[in-house]
Amino acid sequence: MPWLTQLAEVAQKTGFPVTEVGGWKTRGHGPQGSVEGVVCHHTAGFNDRHVVVNGRPGLDGPLSHIWLQHTGRIWVVAAGRCWHNAPSTSSHHMNSTSIGIEAENDGRMPWPQVQLDAYHALCAELCREFGLSADRIKGHKEVNTGKVDPHSINMNSFRSQVTALIKNPGTPIKQEEDVPEVISLGAGEDQDVPASGELAVRWHTEYADDPPGHNADGVAVLAKASRWCIVDGLVKVRGLKPGTEIDVAWSRYSRDGKTFDDDAWRLSFRADANGRVEQSVGGQFALNTKHQLRLRIINPTDAAAVVEKVTMAKIAMFQR
Repeated sequence: MPWLTQLAEVAQKTGFPVTEVGGWKTRGHGPQGSVEGVVCHHTAGFNDRHVVVNGRPGLDGPLSHIWLQHTGRIWVVAAGRCWHNAPSTSSHHMNSTSIGIEAENDGRMPWPQVQLDAYHALCAELCREFGLSADRIKGHKEVNTGKVDPHSINMNSFRSQVTALIKNPGTPIKQEEDVPEVISLGAGEDQDVPASGELAVRWHTEYADDPPGHNADGVAVLAKASRWCIVDGLVKVRGLKPGTEIDVAWSRYSRDGKTFDDDAWRLSFRADANGRVEQSVGGQFALNTKHQLRLRIINPTDAAAVVEKVTMAKIAMFQR
């Protein structure tokens, strides 16, 4: 089979927005051998189209033919063979015999309905184009041992949705109100936490759907309306005395940052034998336009500590 240069036209039939990544028609590890199936994935990250296009250490890109953004936008990445499923337990779903779709999701965040609608519609159009039944649509977890993606999706129900669209083609309803605003943040540099003191982590915005995602001072995360926040992050602190404890909190302040309101989430962590704390900092809580959100490191010990530059957080804000 030649290069799959019709993929953009196929994607456009879904009615969802489509973007062609530059050079996609000649991108691939040689031509596609055949199309006997479709493999559905999640990317295990956010804003990671570049990884799908270019690859990661130890695995060259492209890693799939399509990157499906959480907003429902379809990005056409490659027309040739992609390294998206190996080793495969199905001869119909090998790299040389199947199309790969990588959907933007870190493996824990809820799926926006608009993204699921686009996923169903895209698979239905691919089935039509290549003469496949919905039974040839498989989750990565179904054709590769040890894989869990796409997380939380019942693939039997998924295939039922695809079957319905194959029988009754039409533009799906796009529920834009279900799309979360995603902010991905990184500390970017080591930051000192004084003894018997605290630090509000200063962020630089790595990615935001709808800037400004955080304040110019670097510490405050803002919501443009009343939002329900799902937060996932990692804090790394060094320089503590072994066995001593620090607190980590997601805290709400007044919008101008002058008044502390409350801790939306707060836990204590004990330093290990090397004086380090490495912990996930996740939670679910509300945020509105009257408040700002800060990640605080509270150090009650008599030793100064350092928040390491790799400290990061991802915040998905859903309409309430």
